[in-house]
Amino acid sequence: MKMRTKTYLYVCLALVCIGLLASCKAKKGVVATFSDLDGSWNVVELNGKVVVPAEANQVIEFDMVRHTLSGKTGCNRMMGKIEYSDSHKNIIKFPQVATTRMACPDMSGERELLQALDKIVRFEAEGELGPVRRIALYGTDNTKWMVIEKK
Repeated sequence: MKMRTKTYLYVCLALVCIGLLASCKAKKGVVATFSDLDGSWNVVELNGKVVVPAEANQVIEFDMVRHTLSGKTGCNRMMGKIEYSDSHKNIIKFPQVATTRMACPDMSGERELLQALDKIVRFEAEGELGPVRRIALYGTDNTKWMVIEKK
């Protein structure tokens, strides 16, 4: 009788451990898709520095159906193309981004934003729970160039 109780206890313990391991593994972060990018986003981090959206006035608007982006660089308006393919998950590029040509007192934030967009090749969601509210954009060497937050 004692042996049966011990075996039963070990089986229960093993099942509890398996359940705990399965629940930990299931807690992956939310995954962003191309359709999640669609819409208007504030730049909240650029080159590792926190950006205050109200001060920087940097907004990116993605139209994934038309493969275009538009928005504000802080001073000028921008527009451009988006390259992506549904068969290459989370791979994205922004070729041919152009801006209007207004001269502003400080163009450094705009230059940084445009240089970062030129280096970006992939994206992923930040956070544990959906819906996707923040997305990090990375370069080829896994450098995080930008973080955007849904408006």
